[in-house]
Amino acid sequence: MSALNGKKIVVTRAKAQASALCDQIKQLGGIPLELPLITCKAIENKQAIHQAIKIIHTYEWLVFTSKNGIDFFFQEYQGLLGNVLLPPTCKIAVVGPKTEAVLATYGLKADLIPEVFVAEGLLQSLLKVVQPNDKILIPRGNLARNIITDGLRENGISVCELDVYETVIESSSKEELYEAIVQHDIDIITFTSSSTVDHFVELLEGTDWRTYMDKIMFASIGPITSKTMRKHQLLVDVEPAEYTIQAMLNSIIEKLKEE
Repeated sequence: MSALNGKKIVVTRAKAQASALCDQIKQLGGIPLELPLITCKAIENKQAIHQAIKIIHTYEWLVFTSKNGIDFFFQEYQGLLGNVLLPPTCKIAVVGPKTEAVLATYGLKADLIPEVFVAEGLLQSLLKVVQPNDKILIPRGNLARNIITDGLRENGISVCELDVYETVIESSSKEELYEAIVQHDIDIITFTSSSTVDHFVELLEGTDWRTYMDKIMFASIGPITSKTMRKHQLLVDVEPAEYTIQAMLNSIIEKLKEE
């Protein structure tokens, strides 16, 4: 018997990022239902991004908390300068190994990865190495949390937040998602960010979707996402100790064994 045993699992992350999770679900014997609830697009006004790139030599640290932050920033960087070479004085910090792997596709290496792969863990790691006069640039999305920014500033560190993409709701998934819920055609719903949770609830607002939730397992990638789920009165059936999609799938498998 395969690990996921034909379970139908909803993948809510943006379409551009869904393939890795869908592939892993298939490999484990599950059936992925790709219903993106968010989509990410570049910021229309690039002036601030281009200005930051032009003075990149004035920053001691670049901090990335997502794949999208890396992709949208370095696509602009390469378009403006023709390469992705950074000044030797500029170090890079990433939130975890998956983000580090994306960085490697641009020929770059992370100087700092926290032991705990969330913003809080990255903040604590940065505070151990950042010098008082260092300047930090954080390319991010418009809905990014301010945990790192606020924490660094509270310690007197100069921080520049740079929105390089925006996250918007993917409304095209609404009808298919609702029908799958009503028809009991879903076994598990996975949430990989607070945005996916918020948009799930927003998309289904005004329907009777909560009536059909009793047999669906809800899986969260980590504590921040779980907090958002609880805010919307969603049960957190699964939350892995390590905040990665692989760990989330492993936790789902263990939960299924218990049942």
